[in-house]
Amino acid sequence: MLVERLVIEKFRNFSQLNLELAPRINMVCGANGSGKTSLLEAIYCLGFGRSFRTHQIKQVVQDNQDAFTLFAQLRESTGKLADDSDVGVTEAVHKIGYRRFRSGEAQIKVDGEVEKRFSALARLVPVQLMTPESVELITGGPKLRRQFMDWGLFHVEQSFYAGWSAYVRLLKQRNALLRQGQHHRQDGAYWDHQLAAAGEQVAAARVSYLDGLNALLNQYCQRFLPQYDFRFKLNHGWNKDEQALLESFQAKLDVDRKQGFTSSGPHKAEWQIKVDGIDARERLSRGQLKLLVSALRLVQAEDYKIRRGESCILLVDDLPAELDEQNQETLCNALKESGSQVFITTIDESKIKSHFSAAETQLFHVEHGTI
Repeated sequence: MLVERLVIEKFRNFSQLNLELAPRINMVCGANGSGKTSLLEAIYCLGFGRSFRTHQIKQVVQDNQDAFTLFAQLRESTGKLADDSDVGVTEAVHKIGYRRFRSGEAQIKVDGEVEKRFSALARLVPVQLMTPESVELITGGPKLRRQFMDWGLFHVEQSFYAGWSAYVRLLKQRNALLRQGQHHRQDGAYWDHQLAAAGEQVAAARVSYLDGLNALLNQYCQRFLPQYDFRFKLNHGWNKDEQALLESFQAKLDVDRKQGFTSSGPHKAEWQIKVDGIDARERLSRGQLKLLVSALRLVQAEDYKIRRGESCILLVDDLPAELDEQNQETLCNALKESGSQVFITTIDESKIKSHFSAAETQLFHVEHGTI
């Protein structure tokens, strides 16, 4: 998937931009506060419906404006394999629009048709983000690692979204009964059976997805951090090897009634990452954590390309930060080899410009909200 043209209105310090973008490397340079990260943020919003910098939409909408508007023309190529060989390649052009109001209301259009669900837009804009703050994928709580898994499943397993949505809906129902003390009166056993069935499907999908990533994970970790031995383990949110999810609900029912929420299930899953047998958070430096996160994002992008026959869009904010010259080169080479459309921000273009050929690179200079 390529973003051929991007229009931004009333977004951060951009009043209006209309950009023609390169299919491979787009390098965005500028001083701190100039707006270069905001360009990545706009593309990210098209893939996620929200900012990666703030949860407050009013901070993204330009001052004294009611809403921001994003428009993009996308080119989709299907039928191309991970080795770039063509197998009946077909191309399609999509025009998408996303408007978000200060009130939180959103308007979405895909090829001229109004869409009620953001998932219709998200499927067209598969985005992978790498920023200095992305190390939170490893250092932060398990929710971020569950989101990592579920992003991949959403994009490569068409049935997963419906199954996960059903699980979340049933979980809310059970938790409401527990909080109200009505679980034993309002057919709690029925909801337990329904929730357990949906949860088992979610857990099985995660196992299958991560099993498919294993070979790529080992390959990229050896490339980025060859001095370490990595181990990845999924804890399902209950002792799946010893009991079914329904049995776990039944065993913890008294605890759940007291707490008012469901204490076991896929919503409590954790994906552990260990380095030489030690938690990655304790073993790796800040720069090494950045390399590991970059490896994870690139692995997920390559898996997407293998399964879907098209590429993700890669966003890399402040690429040189916390990386020495050798590791910058390693990351830049991996970005080039991905075959993806890449957006990179940097304060000093001279630090990384030499890693990319002039023929494949388009350079943008940002200053005070203009490009």
